[in-house]
Amino acid sequence: MDIHILLTLQQIRMSTGELLNEFFLFISSIAIDYYISIPAMIIFWVIDKKKGARILLTWGMSLCIGSLIKSIFCVYRPWIRSNKIHPVKGALSGASGYSFPSGHSSSSSGFYSGLCMTFQKYKGICIFSAIMILLTMFSRLYLGVHTPQDVIVGGLIGVISALIVNKMVSIIDKKSNFDWIILLISTIGVSAILLYIFFKGYPMDYVDGKLLVDPSKMTVDGFKDPGRFYGIILGWFLERKLVKFNTPKTIHQKIVMCLIGSLFYIFFWTAICNPLGKFVGFGPFHFLLQMICQVLFMTLYPWLATKIINSYSEKNKI
Repeated sequence: MDIHILLTLQQIRMSTGELLNEFFLFISSIAIDYYISIPAMIIFWVIDKKKGARILLTWGMSLCIGSLIKSIFCVYRPWIRSNKIHPVKGALSGASGYSFPSGHSSSSSGFYSGLCMTFQKYKGICIFSAIMILLTMFSRLYLGVHTPQDVIVGGLIGVISALIVNKMVSIIDKKSNFDWIILLISTIGVSAILLYIFFKGYPMDYVDGKLLVDPSKMTVDGFKDPGRFYGIILGWFLERKLVKFNTPKTIHQKIVMCLIGSLFYIFFWTAICNPLGKFVGFGPFHFLLQMICQVLFMTLYPWLATKIINSYSEKNKI
């Protein structure tokens, strides 16, 4: 049934001259990596620390859960299961490894579910969030890189993550020291996930002498998302306990902080994390890179940026 749905969408895609390929490739591209984390960071830096942290925590948790489930089930991609499936070539670079659940869907759902849960008073934000989640899920089907169950479960992961984080935050509002327990539980949980991913036995299936999915590559990839999640947890905790930066007051200050932070974040992600990760190719190293990235931009950057901005504003009486 799932393959039949993909074949139907593939027929529609071909009959329309692949007119919508670029649109759905764009929708997919903005559902992952810094395209989705920078907006959450911006909310954290200049709008509301608590709200931004809630969205980041939801996004990170959805990534981590999705990564674990991929490693547990090891479901092959649709075109491996059926040679009748011909995915859009432009989508293949973001569709390596296993298929279930959809990482793009869980990433998008994690961010937008967190956004909706955080700003639930604003109906427009919730409607926009729902549309973006559904568009992302459908884009993965349309491009032929995921099955319906892949995207549905990916979407549910984000929603469930949002509910968990919302409950966690409500408890912390009543018991401020509960953040120590959250840090401890996260440390134990992430450690268990990493050990499972590292020592798990992966399928070794060959077609025409070629290994379908390289277990060593999946082990390395499996360390990235837990690293992002734990970095967010650690960054959130350290900011609460030690950094305690104040968000900028004026529009001018907010714009400057957003622009500089976004540029540095993209630079760190593309010029440091990705090249070093490819060069080293060791799972724990990927974990550290992703963790450091999130911690830096939730602690050191906002603290340093607000210090500089406030100092400059006082000197120039802005």
